[in-house]
Amino acid sequence: MLGATKDPQFHLKLLDGWERHVPDASDRDAIDAEMKQRCMAANRPDLHAHLRMQMDQAFSLMKQQNVIAYFAATGQPTGDVYIPGSMFATIRRAPNGESLDGYVTHAIQTYDAKPLFGDKRFIRFERESTKELEGGSIVMTSIVYVTPIPGSNHRRGLQLTASVARPVEMAATDPVFVGWKTAFDVCVSTLRWAPPAA
Repeated sequence: MLGATKDPQFHLKLLDGWERHVPDASDRDAIDAEMKQRCMAANRPDLHAHLRMQMDQAFSLMKQQNVIAYFAATGQPTGDVYIPGSMFATIRRAPNGESLDGYVTHAIQTYDAKPLFGDKRFIRFERESTKELEGGSIVMTSIVYVTPIPGSNHRRGLQLTASVARPVEMAATDPVFVGWKTAFDVCVSTLRWAPPAA
């Protein structure tokens, strides 16, 4: 509205069965309607109430973090591979309108960030935490990818954060888990920019 140039749009080649969503009220209502239908078909209205509460928390968190898009396995897959995770897109800004170089340096020094498949347009790093759930624990791995937005003079970057869960008994070197992470890496590597919407 103030005449500033809009950021370009981005596109990804998504994983099998995955879809892109915008975390708005219509998306939330559509997910809630589908959850309600499934829970009622299973005669579990109590489960719907629990899932709705979790969904409300997730949407509230996405709003706080200024998520502009999220990706999840909400479509019909053609194969039988399931990755227990999701991915969120946010805009990373340096404080005081500075370049993101300081953030990149910090990520390299603190999180051992590296280029994605050797492509220096992207930095990639991982973080892990253990979460306690009813009946056991899971390890949550966050894979963070950051790339500068074209035309921003490195002052803004697109940050994609993939989150994937594994049982505590599954080693980080397990080929299945490594395959899940590689699938996210390949997905992010397909990033393409397009002119902003009119």
